Amino acid sequence: MTQREPWREAAALIDERWFVEVEFEVARRRLVGRHVKAGIARDEEEAERRVKENDLVNGREIVENRLEVDEVVISREDEGWRPENQGVGD
Repeated sequence: MTQREPWREAAALIDERWFVEVEFEVARRRLVGRHVKAGIARDEEEAERRVKENDLVNGREIVENRLEVDEVVISREDEGWRPENQGVGD
């Protein structure tokens, strides 16, 4: 949630605000794969363009203008556990 409306107003209605922190490069790779897998993009090139022009722009806006949060969860790459290795899709 950012300082902009309507997010600031919505934040007042929430008991706790958590933020999942992830490196932009990790987020980029994950999003490209998800967009292709979900059929949002035809291929990695189209997905890359969508991520660069939309998703990461929005992500930077959120990071740079986020409201105070109660908890920060750090998302890291862990090669020992991946949803596809556990029989669960992402």
